[in-house]
Amino acid sequence: MARSTIVLIGGASGVGTSTIAREVARRLNITHLIETDHLREVLRGAIDKKYAPVLHMSSYNAYRALRIPDHMVPKRFRDRVIAGFVEHASMVKPAIDMVIKRAVEDASDLVIEGVHLVPGLVRPEDYQYADVHMVILYADEEEHRERFVKRAMEKGRGGRHLEYFRQIRIIHDFLLEAADEHGIPTIKNDDIDRTVSEVLSVVRSVSVVIKSVHSLEDSVREAEIIRENNCRLIDIGFPIPGKRDVIKVSFRRDPVDEWEEILNNEESRQYFKHLYSASNNVHYHKISAPDEESLHRAIEKLREEGFKVEELRPGDVCEVGKEDRGG
Repeated sequence: MARSTIVLIGGASGVGTSTIAREVARRLNITHLIETDHLREVLRGAIDKKYAPVLHMSSYNAYRALRIPDHMVPKRFRDRVIAGFVEHASMVKPAIDMVIKRAVEDASDLVIEGVHLVPGLVRPEDYQYADVHMVILYADEEEHRERFVKRAMEKGRGGRHLEYFRQIRIIHDFLLEAADEHGIPTIKNDDIDRTVSEVLSVVRSVSVVIKSVHSLEDSVREAEIIRENNCRLIDIGFPIPGKRDVIKVSFRRDPVDEWEEILNNEESRQYFKHLYSASNNVHYHKISAPDEESLHRAIEKLREEGFKVEELRPGDVCEVGKEDRGG
């Protein structure tokens, strides 16, 4: 029996999960696309507000309907927002489970998108009879705000989201933290085509390990070339002479942004400068892509710009040691 492919695309309100999910479904020829907001509406129709007031709120203001003793109410505003959001998402979780269960029974492929896909609450490994791929989308704060402003101007809605923008950003950052904790890929949504390609690179998982030789200062440009060719830079590993293990650092956000932050932070810059020096500027990257063509194009573009790049075979890289974030 064929295994279902389930793609879960999460993210805070306004980061573009609906747009990306529609295009991913089209590219994968998946006819079933479900928004978690729609699942929530069905549940609202079945469960009266007096029994589940949090469910009848929005994800970003659910904290206002929490029913807990005063002494248990989190003192920090951020914690209250998160507590309300998690309870709100938890009430939608059973519906998500049932939709996936039905897809598996029917051997159907499915894309689900929405804010209720919380890493740790929704765990791909729990769905053992399907190929489940989960990502969390994110956006820079100003770009995120601009989307709501544009929506308000063009469609006459979005003002409420601007009113609760602080709460939405709290949820946005919480989802990223949860993704980090549970090993879920995060993808910056600042370009539709590139974001879709990065999601597809997670689903299809066409990847290669390369050996690259260049200085720390060229790291941003290397990451830009890989991103411009619709590939994902997953990690960097440093083979230190005299040591058996490779020191590995995984990228938690967009690698271009991460490298720029590293180079602008003296402590982080010195840490990576030490690693580059200790490894004689030699390092390894895992790169993933939506297809072989994109992967090979990215590697050729690196070479065209003077990067010394070599594709490695399985076994060419020694065992990776513990993850080291440095700084």
